[in-house]
Amino acid sequence: MEEETKRELFQRAQTANSITQEFEQTLSERVGRYLQVKPHEIIPNAPFAVPSAECSLLFRDGHFYACIALVQAVAEAIVRYVCDIDFGKHDKVFEKNVEKLHTRKFIDDKLQETLLKMWKKRDDYHHLNSNVKSDRDTLEKLAKEKACLLVEIESEIFKFSFGNDGSIIPKYPKYWKIRGNQAEVFLRLEP
Repeated sequence: MEEETKRELFQRAQTANSITQEFEQTLSERVGRYLQVKPHEIIPNAPFAVPSAECSLLFRDGHFYACIALVQAVAEAIVRYVCDIDFGKHDKVFEKNVEKLHTRKFIDDKLQETLLKMWKKRDDYHHLNSNVKSDRDTLEKLAKEKACLLVEIESEIFKFSFGNDGSIIPKYPKYWKIRGNQAEVFLRLEP
């Protein structure tokens, strides 16, 4: 066996061992964090669906900066999506979109407040400004707060119930891709 191949195999085994140890040492923490921020189970299969599912996984795995930034990006995408459906277009400014949805009664006071709270300090985290707190406890607390706000937002906009036959009955069907009696959905039932 060539020396380069031996080195590569050794590095591979060493890396696998390191990842296994890290996983085993952090498993309990990860389970606890996941249970704190479980995603809304079913949402429309829209461009933000996959990144939205990643938000709770980032929090679960302790990637707090990334969780904060992605949660805010997903919320922005959801608001644009809703504006595009309700008005045929969206503004480039998040707050203007939220205000327009609120003024025209597409969202209530509580949802408007939730969206704006989630958006707070968006530029600081998106641009990694120097005033961003970097201690892990502060980041974890903020990531949890923002991820929970995203769950609230999705739980309201994509609220649904189940029919007697197990079918999904969306509260706001216009936000779901429904053709006939079938909806195109994104399932998030497992961690």
